[in-house]
Amino acid sequence: MKKIQISSLLFISLFSFISCTNDDITEQLPLGDFENGYFITNEGPFNNGTGTITFVDTDGTIVQNAYKSVNNEDLGNIVQSITLANDIAYIVVNNSNKIVVVNRYTLEKIAEIKGEGISNPRYIVAQGNIGYVSNWGDAFNATDDFISVIDLISNEVKKTIPVGEGPEEMLIENSRLFINLQGGYNQNNQVAVVDTNNASLLTNITVGEVPNSILADGVGNVWVLCEGKPAWTLDETAGKLYKISATTNATSFINFNETDHPNLLAFDSGSLFYNLNGKVYKMDATASQLPTQEVNGWDGFYYYMTASNGEIFATDAGNYSSEGSLKVYDISSGSLLETNVTGIIPGDIAFQ
Repeated sequence: MKKIQISSLLFISLFSFISCTNDDITEQLPLGDFENGYFITNEGPFNNGTGTITFVDTDGTIVQNAYKSVNNEDLGNIVQSITLANDIAYIVVNNSNKIVVVNRYTLEKIAEIKGEGISNPRYIVAQGNIGYVSNWGDAFNATDDFISVIDLISNEVKKTIPVGEGPEEMLIENSRLFINLQGGYNQNNQVAVVDTNNASLLTNITVGEVPNSILADGVGNVWVLCEGKPAWTLDETAGKLYKISATTNATSFINFNETDHPNLLAFDSGSLFYNLNGKVYKMDATASQLPTQEVNGWDGFYYYMTASNGEIFATDAGNYSSEGSLKVYDISSGSLLETNVTGIIPGDIAFQ
């Protein structure tokens, strides 16, 4: 009887060891070559050529034209933005009127979303199995702009929601989709709000002219940076920084000087960052006044800026016809951590 018990225990122990070993091996298997790091979209030459994807690995390795290296095909003209959701990456290709769907870890192509419900697309955000895409439609027609509602399982457009001119960046907060209506080739001053429960337009919130950035602070507020009308319109207006309650839509704002036109709003750990006249400013989100002193050493006329894990990422398009660059700054120390080469006109960034 004891021999049987000892044999049984040995068998159970051996089985447990093999099971644990197999689990450990499974957990350590890499998801793909692009598992750790971040993607940079490069618009590419305007109206000709193709945009690309740059990948920066956490080990410092940089892969240029990463999508083509995997799929042996070009993405298309004007790679506008990239969004990661679940195991998928959605690459918005503006002039080619499509969204390329790939595995986020391998960049292997899965599908393309295109057709009547995608026209001059700009950005995509996702909630569960539903995606929302901002579309300009005909850039010279102020009345045909819309949001596409996409089933992310079938990759089919299920509905379109008409909105005002120039929908751009979006975010979802408190079951509401907030959409910057920047104005396309004109100037708009609205944030459209869509109920994500039934994909219907709730309201438009009036903000400053040309809202160019939108983000959430994690405590129930949506922040919108408006650059104001530029001088060439002969109706120049000041930039404004708006705070919107995601539950009540109540707004408050701070004015910039009349000739100041800020852009590129970013947020990290309770602080807001923006670019103005080639300088970056840092502002506590609870402050009632704008900062008067820029962050020392962060100067640059950046094309895109975001924050992640205590670092600022800022892209420089250079001469807009050759390779651009990305600078990474440590927020706490202010030091420059790295400078990386990108493709032509580096724009959106997505972190794994």
